[in-house]
Amino acid sequence: MEDSWHQLSPKTGFVVRLADRLTEQSWQTLSQLYQPVIGPLAAGAFSGLFWLPQREHLHRHAVLLATLGVDLAHFYDARIRLEATGLLTTTVDRVDELTTFTYTLHAPLLPTAFFNDDLLSVQLLDAVGEDFYRELVTQNTLASAPTSGQDITKTFLDVFQVVGGELKQLPAAVTSSRQHFQATPATPQLGDVATDFDWQLLGQILEHSYVDTRALQTHRALFLTEHATYGIDEPTMARFIGEATNLATNQFDAEQFKRLIAQQFGQAHRGQTVKAAVTPPAAATTTTSAQQALIQVATATPPVNFLQAIKKQTGGFITDGEQRIVRDLVSRQLFPTSVLNLMIYHVLVDEDRATLNKNLLDTIANDWSKAGIQTPTQAIDKIRDRQRAAQQPKSRRTGSRRGTPTVKETLPDWAKKPTKDNPVPTGKPAQYTAQQKQELADRIARFKQRREGKEES
Repeated sequence: MEDSWHQLSPKTGFVVRLADRLTEQSWQTLSQLYQPVIGPLAAGAFSGLFWLPQREHLHRHAVLLATLGVDLAHFYDARIRLEATGLLTTTVDRVDELTTFTYTLHAPLLPTAFFNDDLLSVQLLDAVGEDFYRELVTQNTLASAPTSGQDITKTFLDVFQVVGGELKQLPAAVTSSRQHFQATPATPQLGDVATDFDWQLLGQILEHSYVDTRALQTHRALFLTEHATYGIDEPTMARFIGEATNLATNQFDAEQFKRLIAQQFGQAHRGQTVKAAVTPPAAATTTTSAQQALIQVATATPPVNFLQAIKKQTGGFITDGEQRIVRDLVSRQLFPTSVLNLMIYHVLVDEDRATLNKNLLDTIANDWSKAGIQTPTQAIDKIRDRQRAAQQPKSRRTGSRRGTPTVKETLPDWAKKPTKDNPVPTGKPAQYTAQQKQELADRIARFKQRREGKEES
């Protein structure tokens, strides 16, 4: 069930639970490795939930918001970042119109597991850059000091006496207690990104190279992540894989693969350009042919390349912050590519913004998610509604309590009821006397004066 911060309120209740024990290493990993990916607010929200007094008791969100010093919208953004990186699991119960959230905290991954996770490591590399990424890897890698001499370390059986029969048939107390422990890690696994990537074509291309395709199966999630973020096609993916494979050892280097892609796509004015990506706003929103052309380009173009095409045509360049904004929107998996591209188009072209603004895009994304926008046609209709609301006169949007007074238009008495001088209409044009025509002209003149605010009281 998809929810949003609009469904929360300061009075909504929640409880906090711990799935794992947090050690000193956990807090160091959270600060050094997770925080550059999720942001300081999300890291603070994790700490705030953990250190909440009597966290397993029912609390109101108002207490947590006051502790963090944020509003519901910013807390919700921090919450979904914790969920996306596996640090938080959120469940909701609704009983008799009473809503209660349960926030389950998970310990951060160990540094080795973090760097071996394709999704997390790629996001960290993009956030801190290659040089600092290498420093983090070095700092969090335990270097074993060389030893010399004879190893005289005792084994377990050298020190403790164990009856052999107990090892062949474990005691019932041992086997029964193991059933209480989960066979899988408690930390949620990051799901694969849905994609139309052609694995068969990639395999056919690599068959004619020196790359061992069987060894690449463990890096499937990495290739999916790069494809979804940058729109890398199969031949280009095969080229990057070949460049990241050692000719001497035939070993694929995942870290080198990430760096190669970051270097090529992380700079401004790189990659493929899309000539039809930018269409004049008026034509794109009013002409059917222009609208269909825009939809076609938005559907077929990856978000980073779509943004790059708009920037190149308008004479600008993509900033690092804009790449992170787009990548964050893609990772949330709220909208298809075509809808995300139209959102980018609306901000940069329709709104004539120089750069993408995260707060504005988050506001639009929340609005579109709440409205259930999932197709480019729905997105364009939503943009039209927004433009019509912006162009509507202020007096019509705010009512008549401010601005020009509302004039109540009524018919004159002689026009309401039949009289001797003004009989009931019979279907033929009425014949007015000169006096009636003059009276009508005077009334119309006074009416116009009232409308213009010139009539003296």
